[in-house]
Amino acid sequence: MHSKMKRNALLVLAMLFCTAVRAEEDAILVLDASGSMWGQIDGRSKIEIARDAVRQLTADWPTANAIGLVAYGHRSKGDCNDIQTLLEPAPLDATAFNTTVAALNPKGMTPISAAVRHAAAALKYTEQKATVILISDGEETCEADPCAVADELEALGVDFTAHVIGFDVGDAKAQAQLRCLAENTGGRYRSARNAAELGNALDRLVQDKPPLPPTTATLQAPATVAATLPIRVRWSGPADAGDWVGFATSGSAANDYLPDHASWTSLAPGEFDIELHAPAKPGKYELRYISPDRQPAILATQGIEVTAQSATLRVPASVMAFDTVRIEAQGPAGDGHWVGFAPRNGANSEYIGSSWTRVSASGATDVRITAPDMPGTYEVRYVLNEGDAVIARTEVRVVAAEGGLIDPPSSAVALQSMEIQFEGPRNPGGGSWIGLVPRGGGHDAYLSYCYLPETGPCRFTPTEPGSFDLVYVVGGSTILDRQPIEIR
Repeated sequence: MHSKMKRNALLVLAMLFCTAVRAEEDAILVLDASGSMWGQIDGRSKIEIARDAVRQLTADWPTANAIGLVAYGHRSKGDCNDIQTLLEPAPLDATAFNTTVAALNPKGMTPISAAVRHAAAALKYTEQKATVILISDGEETCEADPCAVADELEALGVDFTAHVIGFDVGDAKAQAQLRCLAENTGGRYRSARNAAELGNALDRLVQDKPPLPPTTATLQAPATVAATLPIRVRWSGPADAGDWVGFATSGSAANDYLPDHASWTSLAPGEFDIELHAPAKPGKYELRYISPDRQPAILATQGIEVTAQSATLRVPASVMAFDTVRIEAQGPAGDGHWVGFAPRNGANSEYIGSSWTRVSASGATDVRITAPDMPGTYEVRYVLNEGDAVIARTEVRVVAAEGGLIDPPSSAVALQSMEIQFEGPRNPGGGSWIGLVPRGGGHDAYLSYCYLPETGPCRFTPTEPGSFDLVYVVGGSTILDRQPIEIR
């Protein structure tokens, strides 16, 4: 499904660009270059897919129309003012346009409202007709209201329009923001999931073509299903390009969908039996047949209740910071499920650093992970689908790390292996080690060393003679013990 989404997203974006502005004089493309554009769709980043879409855009752009380029989030992190006009509106120079887009390096925030206002000003929207085309993969992150900005630009502009593409946007709040920005300026909002869903609809809507005539469809599926489990669905309907079946929340817009891509699928003629995965959150949902080219777009619905899943966790009640912790869990299997440490009472999606792991494909998970480095009370959780639901949790107290070297030698011989016994936290692969630093040196002045093994002593070979300290370091920077040693 993801590969289909990737291919279709390119066609959808190019179709919207070329049809939305064909009759316009000036337009600006506002491109999201925030850090989330490094997110992956079928092994390719969204910024790579967007670059491909822009190349297709420039190949088909009407020569009579001027176009400019604004990007946000590409120069610094955490800066809501990182908005830049990269190309002023002008007749298209395809080579320069694509070279500029290719140089963008996503890293920052998502100031949607300010970026659209910036582009409108560059187009002199209070003096002449102006069109902005926005590509965004998420919601506003700079404490502004896209709906209010849309109302402002519509009221002050001579003829201002914003067409908006929600690129891989599954979050309902983000979808609502982007749709409002478009619709309040007389523009079109579309979700760039695939061409089958949006390709023909964009062509019709942008060029004011009438919708296809009303028709009917049917859906047959079990009335209940456990969260995240597969469900078979029988359907009938027109199977137009762009038609899809999937879960949705009651009362949501027809083209809204859930962020879990496995909870919807495109339809193909002749394939009347499909498999979906239930949402992670228990509750009452609608299974919908959506035909975007028609009015009404929802051709059939069936209510489905998603029931809660359960899991068990076995983990020590108290552990040392930086130490290796064994977690035994029993629960549903799934690619997006995980177990690990999280802040107590934190959001479902929150986790602590590298202190988590995916659950086993068998549903029986027995893993060792590294405890958090800061003492305190945490939760160990069993989480479904990247944070949508926590189905098991238990509190774990993390105490300060304690430990030391056991009978460390006061001298050793260069180029001969040393064996060092110790007691305290062990976290292989977690940046903890025993080794040599110059006398009085810090953890970052390491010379010879070994990473802490799961069991047994630490072994390494000094490389040169001199006066050193033998140090026991956990978490990459915390020194638990230091003893002087001479290497002959």
